Amino acid sequence: MFRYWSGAFTVPVLMLLYASLSVLLPGKLGYPRAMSAERKKLADRTFLRLLWQCALAFAALNFMLMQSTRLLAPGVQRGAALAVSLAEAVLAVLLALPVERALRSVPEAEETSVTEQAPAKVNLLLNVGQKRPDGYHELVSVMQTVDVCDTLTVTGHTGGGDVVLTCDDPSLAVDETNLCYKAAVKFFSYTEIANDGVSIHLRKRLPMQAGLGGGSADAAAVLRALRRIYAPDLPDTELEAMAAELGSDVPFCVRGGTTLTLGRGERLAPLPPLPACWFVLVKPEAAYSTGKMYGLIDSRGCYDAGGAGPMADALERGDLDGVCAAMRNTFERVLDPEGETFALKRRLAALGARGAMLSGSGSAVFGVFADEETARMACAALRADYPRTFCGKSR
Repeated sequence: MFRYWSGAFTVPVLMLLYASLSVLLPGKLGYPRAMSAERKKLADRTFLRLLWQCALAFAALNFMLMQSTRLLAPGVQRGAALAVSLAEAVLAVLLALPVERALRSVPEAEETSVTEQAPAKVNLLLNVGQKRPDGYHELVSVMQTVDVCDTLTVTGHTGGGDVVLTCDDPSLAVDETNLCYKAAVKFFSYTEIANDGVSIHLRKRLPMQAGLGGGSADAAAVLRALRRIYAPDLPDTELEAMAAELGSDVPFCVRGGTTLTLGRGERLAPLPPLPACWFVLVKPEAAYSTGKMYGLIDSRGCYDAGGAGPMADALERGDLDGVCAAMRNTFERVLDPEGETFALKRRLAALGARGAMLSGSGSAVFGVFADEETARMACAALRADYPRTFCGKSR
């Protein structure tokens, strides 16, 4: 009896086998390339569920028909088994129709664009300690956000699962070496959210190799933008954790404000906000390599192990002059006292800055001004000799 019905049972067996293999190889059901990742997941779930249900239903139906026809003539049993096999094969092919209906019931996610500002940072304090076993230096830094920004427009749900980066500055690489690109890849790998296509356009204003955190600020802006599009409930701690894997300054650039950073920059502690003031940022033509600057500190043993106590106390009092008096940067110790950095500091002071210092590892120098008018006048005076001079408020 079973020999007549073995062909009919082949159909549900093949369906179960295919469903099992598809579980092991998800997303291999042959969808169009343009279909988004979320819709592919929906199609997978719908199709596999139907396969399992129909295969088991076909097997049960075959068993009941086999028992019902066991007393009939062999020719009748063979004919019935053949008819059932053909019907089940046709039904198996038609399973694609309810999958299509399910996909139509859930519209494709529309492209979503958000714009994020990527503000500059300055180091009001930067003490560089000795090199750690992991190759990083122990840092004690007070960072401050300044309202001079790059602008990023991030568009999600573009289809294809790629990251496409463009920039209005042709000198900037827009491939996988760019920190914005790395930030997008990190976001999707860290959150395990499927990348259904992202485009990023960067309008560049902050100078590179300046110590103003331009690349880090851009990466942080990408992370914030992707959170707005894909995971609005993702906490800041998670965003800062993935930022720490991208670079030492990126966690601060995610948070912003006035912040004490420790370790290699991954440990953050909020400080009282800087009293309202204005900054003039001056980028000379010289560019300082961060690696080379750290190398100079190591070769000369110019380490600073001090803490941020005086700076924190001045911030607690809301004392801008006290903050400026507490400004220190270890990297200035390896520069020529008669060089351009110190000449710019003296010029900023002459133009009314309450304090002036190298930012980060340079080469930009910033001045702190108590009022907007003085800051803008100083900015205009310096821009004649240094075109990449910017004026912005503390943020």
